[in-house]
Amino acid sequence: MKLTDEEVKAGDLPPDRLRDALRAFRDTGVVTLENAYPREFIAGVRAAYDAELGEFLAARGGLAAMEGKTFGKNHVGFFPHLRPPVADARIAAHPVAVRLLREILGADFQCSFFHTNTAFPDSGFQPVHRDSNHLFGTELGVAHPPASVVVNIPLCDFSVANGSTEYWPGTHLIVDTAAEDGKLLDERVKAFPSARMNVPMGGLVLRDLRVWHRGMPNPSPETRTMMAIVYARGWLAQKTVTVPQSTWDSWSEEARKVYRKNAVVPDAEHRPISWEELRGG
Repeated sequence: MKLTDEEVKAGDLPPDRLRDALRAFRDTGVVTLENAYPREFIAGVRAAYDAELGEFLAARGGLAAMEGKTFGKNHVGFFPHLRPPVADARIAAHPVAVRLLREILGADFQCSFFHTNTAFPDSGFQPVHRDSNHLFGTELGVAHPPASVVVNIPLCDFSVANGSTEYWPGTHLIVDTAAEDGKLLDERVKAFPSARMNVPMGGLVLRDLRVWHRGMPNPSPETRTMMAIVYARGWLAQKTVTVPQSTWDSWSEEARKVYRKNAVVPDAEHRPISWEELRGG
């Protein structure tokens, strides 16, 4: 779905367009909104992000030293600081995305995960996986309503040429595979048609965390980066995000509402959570 300039300005969709977007999400587990941002704005976000990622890698011995510590060969998962422009209100809580999330997750939803994924040239395949299992595993036998949604914001054009994410539409509704059976998904997906997350720079994608997907090799000479911001129902969300005071002060009321249950801290005390902390290491 390509947003019109009027829809972006209003931060909302007309009833028929809202219905179509929600139907696509519920049927496939994924909906794409093109033209959500000006390309020049995303270019500025990308420049700031690349600088911070470069500092992050340099402090850890470079990309080669990250082998086996993140998401596969030449593929880095990274928590940035919540500072503009990387954490601009339009990134943290895009108004049209918020409108859809309110319908999908309920008015009490909140952000619980502010992350990024970067595939460098010559990155490899990820295993097919889901980011979250069904809340009750295989016990119910039917899929429950969405509980967590990731908003991916590409910081460049995503296409087959640079290894756009592959996903299997509708697999968020499959409940006969337990979380520990994830290694079997590489075989199971051979029976299902897949799609690619081909999104022009300036777009964003909402994806149910239960959708089967994988990162693909990046055969291009340029890095491929996307934001990965997770929103969950209020009773489920973990408080893994802290917001520096200056960022909070710069945000819209809508963005503050989405992050209202997370801690606002003095700028000097803000630091992103690490994967080691999340894993209890």
